[in-house]
Amino acid sequence: EMYFLSRIVESGNNAISPILIIKGGGFLKAEFINPFVGAAFNVIKTIGETEVVKGELGLTSSPIKGDEVNVVIGVTGDLTGQVIFCLSEKTALALASKMLMELSTDSLDELAKSAVGELGNMIIGNAVTALGDKGFFCNLTPPALFIGKDVLVSTKCPQFLIIPLQTKLGALQINVALEDTML
Repeated sequence: EMYFLSRIVESGNNAISPILIIKGGGFLKAEFINPFVGAAFNVIKTIGETEVVKGELGLTSSPIKGDEVNVVIGVTGDLTGQVIFCLSEKTALALASKMLMELSTDSLDELAKSAVGELGNMIIGNAVTALGDKGFFCNLTPPALFIGKDVLVSTKCPQFLIIPLQTKLGALQINVALEDTML
């Protein structure tokens, strides 16, 4: 069964406390979510050469109201679900430029799209590696990009945890919905 959050508990730093309380008295372990937060911080800080600040966590239901650039990556294995990165075209271009070693582009051409998809893949890949270190073995689907204004991304996941991130290059939002298939 998919986790439905009723209350979110955060610690003072950028990690999420050990347990997120969910409707029905169950628990969503932060060990499922923290690898995504940590991976996003590390990859964006390294690639984008910028600090990353986590905003207030929230909840949203499917369909996800995306931004101008949206990267959707599926997770299968011990945990299943989807992770959706949403960012403005300006932020996507700034991050793509950093990934492409300052080869700036004024438009979201195929090279820039590929770079943004790879950024999502790197973040999720690092998160899945961290989950594997904790005994949760997962695989990823290739990233899918959805580009346009007022994009709605509809998925089978009914509810997502929203992790907003702010950098000097712009804001991005990570939407995570995971189900523990080992229960």
